[in-house]
Amino acid sequence: MINNQLKSEYVKIINTLWSGSMQCNSIENISDDVIRLIDEVLTKIRDGSTAMIGVHAVFEIFYSKIYSSWAELIKVALDTADAHASDWIGVLRGNRQYSAVVNSAALGYKSPVQIALYEAAGFM
Repeated sequence: MINNQLKSEYVKIINTLWSGSMQCNSIENISDDVIRLIDEVLTKIRDGSTAMIGVHAVFEIFYSKIYSSWAELIKVALDTADAHASDWIGVLRGNRQYSAVVNSAALGYKSPVQIALYEAAGFM
């Protein structure tokens, strides 16, 4: 069972992917079908950006700042990994190398996600 906090994250992800343009995007309308589709979008984004993002993330964590200890650096690395999926998408969109991956996945799934939201809202 998906709780409302997790559904709220899906609402944020949808808003981030489609810049708030999806109708019926609310907690009540986050159905199993919507979740399945968004999971597919996120998988496509992750798979398409894995090679590039890994190098950048490691570089940023280990070289962008001098830390007083390895323990501090490791804590920063762990805290960084605890970001929300919507923040991750926003970061990817802000970088030209990754924005094509996000935009391609979002474009391919916009209609199916919108239809799933309409169905969950009872419009279809």
